[in-house]
Amino acid sequence: MSTITDDIGVWNLLGSVIPVWNAWIKFPNTATGANATLRLSYLCADWKKVNSYILVRPRYQTSNTIAHGIAVKVYPQTIPDLIEIPIPQDLQDRSIYFRDFEIKKVSKWRRKVGITPDVDIDVKLEELWG
Repeated sequence: MSTITDDIGVWNLLGSVIPVWNAWIKFPNTATGANATLRLSYLCADWKKVNSYILVRPRYQTSNTIAHGIAVKVYPQTIPDLIEIPIPQDLQDRSIYFRDFEIKKVSKWRRKVGITPDVDIDVKLEELWG
């Protein structure tokens, strides 16, 4: 896993994915810190054609259990977003700190007949370490 340091702290790169309609896609790397702060950065060929938002949710997995946290709605923009998705205290009390993140694309408007035009958005996710 690669990291980057800036004025805020040390960021652990969890990967980059292109979200799709109606399917959760997992970021390639697992978050290993217990910090709630995440940074989302976006790359898009044509921002005027963006007709969607994204949902980001945590995925907690142990040897016998898989559970998802509440999804956070984010509207992609040209500057990075900082969001907080804390690990529930009950899980922290049980030393469950590792989690994956998943992302899904959702239309801003209800779809009518046909397909609403939209562009691909490459989303990079980082967790704050220090």
